[in-house]
Amino acid sequence: MDHLSDMLLHYNQTSDILYYEVLDIPLPELQGLKTLKVAFHHATKDEVVIYTIRLPKQSTVGDVINDLKGKVELSHPNVEFRLLEVFYHKIYEIPEEEKNLGPHDRLIHVYHFMKDTAQNQVRVQNFGEPFFLVIHESETLAEVKVRIQKKLQVPDEEFSKGGRAYAAYPP
Repeated sequence: MDHLSDMLLHYNQTSDILYYEVLDIPLPELQGLKTLKVAFHHATKDEVVIYTIRLPKQSTVGDVINDLKGKVELSHPNVEFRLLEVFYHKIYEIPEEEKNLGPHDRLIHVYHFMKDTAQNQVRVQNFGEPFFLVIHESETLAEVKVRIQKKLQVPDEEFSKGGRAYAAYPP
């Protein structure tokens, strides 16, 4: 677009408002980069830190992990990283790190959601970060619930609140 009037035209409607963003790097350089938001879960801490990582578009998963290693506090120098793709609160890449699964064990996805029944409509709202959980053939539902609660480190009263759920499904 060469003229301001072209920028203010949207679907044949002229606007008098122009939104813009101040970039921290030149636009041509930014266009050659891929921007990723990474939610980092430290193995020994409760907090989740969101990092924005910009790498050349031809970068690999290894490049993302190396960049992240330079930004986070490591629990030890040879720590293993696990990188998962999450889209609409579901995990789409299953890594090889799920080890020692027995022939009858199952790896399931777990995600958090709330049901809102306002105005005679049921809305489901996702929240939190999804995760994997191994289910053993001999486990009861009560045992699985205890493991989910322990993994999430949620107090009893919050875990048993109505309206919140933890759904699980096979990958």
